[in-house]
Amino acid sequence: MKPTWKIGLIVAAVPLIIISVILWGSFKEARYDLVSLPSNGVVLNNEQETLQFQKGHTLYRSWNDDQLIAKNDEDDTRNQIMQSTILYLDKDALMFTKSVPVIDINGVSTKLKGRQVYEQKAASYLYKNSEIAEKSVVKLANRQYFLNADATLYLGGKEIKKVSKPLLLIDKTGSVTIYENKKKSRYLGHMTLKVNDETVLDASNETYTIGERKIDLASFGGTDNKKIVVKKDEKEAENKKAAEDKTEASDKTAANDKESGSKASNQNGSSNGGLNATKKYGNDLKAGSGSSETASKGNTGGSPGKAQKDLEEIDNYEAVLKKIEELNKKLERNIPVLRIGYIAPGVTSAKVSYSYSDPNNTLIGVTKISVVDEKTGKTVNTRYVSAVDTEATLTGLSPNGKYHLEFTYQYDLGTDKGIQEVKMKSESFTTQSVSAVYQMQSVTSTSMKVNISLDAQIEDVKRARIKVKQANGDSFYMNVGTNFINGNGELLNVTDLSPSTAYQFQAIIEMKNGETIELNSSEKYYTMQATVLRSLRANLSVNKVVQVEYDWNSTDYTINQATVELKDEKDQSKVDYKIVNQEKGNIRLVPITDEETVDLEAKLVLKTTKNNTNETKTFEYPIKQDIEYDKDAKFTISLTPFQTEDNSVKQTEETEQEKAQNGGLTTPIEEVLAPQNATYDMKFTMQRKAGETYRIAIERRAAGTENSWTAFSSKELQADESGLVNHMETISKIAKENFDYRVAVYDTNGALQLYVYQE
Repeated sequence: MKPTWKIGLIVAAVPLIIISVILWGSFKEARYDLVSLPSNGVVLNNEQETLQFQKGHTLYRSWNDDQLIAKNDEDDTRNQIMQSTILYLDKDALMFTKSVPVIDINGVSTKLKGRQVYEQKAASYLYKNSEIAEKSVVKLANRQYFLNADATLYLGGKEIKKVSKPLLLIDKTGSVTIYENKKKSRYLGHMTLKVNDETVLDASNETYTIGERKIDLASFGGTDNKKIVVKKDEKEAENKKAAEDKTEASDKTAANDKESGSKASNQNGSSNGGLNATKKYGNDLKAGSGSSETASKGNTGGSPGKAQKDLEEIDNYEAVLKKIEELNKKLERNIPVLRIGYIAPGVTSAKVSYSYSDPNNTLIGVTKISVVDEKTGKTVNTRYVSAVDTEATLTGLSPNGKYHLEFTYQYDLGTDKGIQEVKMKSESFTTQSVSAVYQMQSVTSTSMKVNISLDAQIEDVKRARIKVKQANGDSFYMNVGTNFINGNGELLNVTDLSPSTAYQFQAIIEMKNGETIELNSSEKYYTMQATVLRSLRANLSVNKVVQVEYDWNSTDYTINQATVELKDEKDQSKVDYKIVNQEKGNIRLVPITDEETVDLEAKLVLKTTKNNTNETKTFEYPIKQDIEYDKDAKFTISLTPFQTEDNSVKQTEETEQEKAQNGGLTTPIEEVLAPQNATYDMKFTMQRKAGETYRIAIERRAAGTENSWTAFSSKELQADESGLVNHMETISKIAKENFDYRVAVYDTNGALQLYVYQE
């Protein structure tokens, strides 16, 4: 029974396991806080690379609180962005992935709305009653800030450049990446941003000073910035050591100093150096967080054994400088001190700013600056600079590479030890990544104009090209100039493309060191159809006006004239018309036909000019459905009753003979018998909506001619309760015989609706 019990338990557990797996999979695929992005824009992804998105892409939160942007439901279209960040929308609008605090210049914090569009209004951003005021600071997350102001960037007190509304991403060691105007830059060093003389943001220390008010930005949600978060035991140890050093220095006498100096001289003779601290590089002084080192060879003039022991315990750059300064107090001539102002890593280069403190002019020769790849341990590039130089740029680096700088300089204290050497290793830094930003300016059926720029500047470029890829796999290359390379962007005019075809762009950069960098590709952009008629229809309005509507578009041609051709469907004879009103995509006309009802065939005719050659071309589009043209109106002219006279039988017979000779096509007998002073009744009837008012004009022209029509009578009529419009006038026999007549119908605004001819 026992094995049976185990089998039953296993069988019962299998469905539960399957259900759990399905539920877990569904849970992991769930999407929360979905937002359809309202416009195109850019955002930094989770690796701090520029990511472009399009209107209609979806922003959502996953089950584990990751923020993602996707084009659709396919996995390969998903891009992860930082959990709390800014989406830069078109027209300078902003959107935040979640609710975050904004701190104004008074230190007052309020919450911003997540996933809502903040539109720029003057110097502020607004969403309903929520505002990001000028000079306010938005704290997105620990060590991530957005400053809503223009400012001047300083590193180590040195002015670097102007920035506008920067996004500040501070790493744990205090270095800062700045993102503004779709460009990013990175700096290692103490950074401050000066809005004006009264307003200064200290990015490295996360403080904001406005006049006498100092706002601790780290207090809004905390921070893990190692530059400003110091452990208590470390602080106590530092204070204790400083007290011991002070006591030791005060106990020494002049005799002891002399004796110590004599011992130092003997020791230096056997060790072949002064400031020795055996580390990774042999004779190095440690000058960075854990891995930064410095070394000096030669006579220190103090106690080298004690100095070496102390230097081995030093674990940061500031402490190294402090120790060298302490040693210099014991020397007649000082060892020169090199101070690193800042390091600005680019994509393929790194700029370093430094200075010397050399009061006794003991620095000699040139300074060697090398950049070392920490992955391979190899020196990538070396520069030799003079003592008067304060900046150096080292090139030949790779994007997203980890490096450090090594400084080697020499000095001579004027002792018998001669020239001595100091080595110093900087903190590690990572070069920037680079992304291409593609912005479509205009599209035709055979061309595209796209602005292409880089979000970071690249040095030592040999050549840059844009690969244009077609959907079928075909591709070609276009060269781009210096504007593209230096970060300003370049407008690329791509021609000879195929209509209705998808194209992608990809920037490819060839470096002088032989490396090729293939950047991100653009979205798919489609050329337009060369010439397209999206819709075409014709109908008869309630006012009996024929209306032709069309939606025609061409990127290659411009319409000069749009007309309509009408034909009688029965005999294919041409039917003239008069245009009542014409505007883009709409022609309203009144057919000129003496038929009360007729089936009309219509054709749209567009006369155009080609944009780039001025060549003329006519496009003709038959309208598929016939137009059943029914006037619902009659116009008759008949003899006024009771005006005939008794003529002889002979006259009647002659009339009958004349009628026979003319095949029966003659006037009615009553008109023949009418006296010369007879009158005729003109009767007009029309069926319309009850109560509506119209104006009619009775027009005439010389009988049997194509002369223009002239109005001789005008009346305003109103349809009765049954919708009948009725009018009658009397004319003489002479007027009847010498003119042709028609009735023109107008609405109360004077717009023509109908021509009705005599039956």
